[in-house]
Amino acid sequence: APRPVVVVVVTHDPPGDRRDALLAALAAQDHPNLDVLVVDTGEDDVTEAVHAVLPEARVERREGAAGFGAAANTVLDLVTGAEFYVFCHDDVEPDRGAVSALVAAAEHWDADVVGPKLVASDDDRRLLQFGVTVDKVGVALPLIERRELDQGQHDGLRDVFAVPGAFTLVRASAFAEVGGFDEAISFLNDDLSLCWRIRVAGGRVLVTSAARVRHAEAFATRPEAEA
Repeated sequence: APRPVVVVVVTHDPPGDRRDALLAALAAQDHPNLDVLVVDTGEDDVTEAVHAVLPEARVERREGAAGFGAAANTVLDLVTGAEFYVFCHDDVEPDRGAVSALVAAAEHWDADVVGPKLVASDDDRRLLQFGVTVDKVGVALPLIERRELDQGQHDGLRDVFAVPGAFTLVRASAFAEVGGFDEAISFLNDDLSLCWRIRVAGGRVLVTSAARVRHAEAFATRPEAEA
């Protein structure tokens, strides 16, 4: 039977066109056992907009939640029975087969975290990220040159230290084992921390080019700094 997957979208007042593009992309996913949980941390309630595209999605209001990790950890209290979570920023647009490709890689290679190829939303021929490593003091280092032309030179599947958190599949049991995201990290590097702790617990982290996601990288400043 298809593995049950829950996409956990953390959203904070995105522009309507960007929100609608994400919802349409999730509605188009070809994985046959997929649910969506939207954790809304912004001031504007997105429930009506979400249900217009994804009538079965669950929307949980967490206005003022302190960071992506704290909001995403809501899944531990609200969801049971999922084998995988896909943690999703509100500025991405996954290809139709992205979730299926992430699940396939996790199952075939017994991985606990799998990330996609991230490409620029303004030009999907340009690569943004394809996994990261860390230096000796724990600073994340990209494995590709930012915005280099995608000619298939990095295609395939590889073990990596961590994957960026824009659209990341995590095995539900591994996520629960490490206690989810570190809620003390309210801005950036929560993805690195999660992958690090899962690796310490014996998990495997992969990135696969079979899953491609366009990323606007709109989350460049703290939400409260925008006011």
